Amino acid sequence: MSEHPEKITVQDAVRLKHEINESIKYGGYNAREIEELGRLSEEQRTRLGAELANIKKVWWFLPDWVMVIGSIAAISSLFYFDSLTARVVSAFAAICCATQVTYRLGVYFGFARGYQEGQEQGVHRVLGISPDEAQDIDERATEMEMDEGLIKKFNERKG
Repeated sequence: MSEHPEKITVQDAVRLKHEINESIKYGGYNAREIEELGRLSEEQRTRLGAELANIKKVWWFLPDWVMVIGSIAAISSLFYFDSLTARVVSAFAAICCATQVTYRLGVYFGFARGYQEGQEQGVHRVLGISPDEAQDIDERATEMEMDEGLIKKFNERKG
């Protein structure tokens, strides 16, 4: 702290705020620790990757790369053919392939997002954290991360 007890520097205020945030516990853990518990481990990421590979293998008749090439070929054929019928068929094929690619990306993203959310919700349920507390934890964890960056900069300036 500073030399004068009645005066507090900005650096000391940031350090004090950070210490207070670290001391606030939810289910025995501070906000940063809870955020870390909610992240997927390497094993869980591997399992998620395997599940996504299974979806790609089991759900779709044609692989993703075939649909991408189909989109490119159909769009290219729009400019190649002069016939209106061929262009309409090409446009329809391009739209079908492109929407299928975006749909699949949405499925993969949604599955991964749900997996991550399930991990976080599981941690909150086990620790007895309410939705309001979860919001507070999010905000505190962000503050703690910013404060740690500031404290690191303050220490670099000192030393």
